[in-house]
Amino acid sequence: MELPSLREVVDSAVGENWKAVVVAFVAAYAVAAVFVFRYPSPFAARVGGSTKWSKRKAQEAKEAKEEESFPEPMAKGDLTVEELKRYDGSNTALPVLLAAKGIIYDVTKGRDFYGKGGPYNGFAGIDCSRALAKVSLDAKDLNDDVSDLYAAERDVLNDWCRKFDDKYPVVGKVLGGAFDKS
Repeated sequence: MELPSLREVVDSAVGENWKAVVVAFVAAYAVAAVFVFRYPSPFAARVGGSTKWSKRKAQEAKEAKEEESFPEPMAKGDLTVEELKRYDGSNTALPVLLAAKGIIYDVTKGRDFYGKGGPYNGFAGIDCSRALAKVSLDAKDLNDDVSDLYAAERDVLNDWCRKFDDKYPVVGKVLGGAFDKS
């Protein structure tokens, strides 16, 4: 059995007017391209595109975030364990602080995470080194005892401290905690 040639297949599919079919296809493609580029889809932003609609929404969100008020940054200074508890995010007029490895960070800009009702609110107002190292939210781990951590857990804690150093201002040190060398 012999296979038909390409020309025979095209002729059988579109008949003698195959040139007209190709021209119609190219014209339809050109019209579609002009339409897509002239009138972008409102869903284009979801796949990396951009639209006036998505730019407007982004601008509105940016303005709303700028309107959100944060207390003044915490003045630099060391705090005792008891003093640190005051900055647990329950009072929105005060900054939100947490400590890791005895270093106090002002995490007020992350109030959605560390403030009242946030998923990591348990970390606020304490030295949460153990919980960070163990990647735990358990109440029994919300403390600064790192004496029995494995090397891998210490590495995790060090990674968290680097992230905090990059993202949040350092306020001071925890006095009277496990990391206090005085």
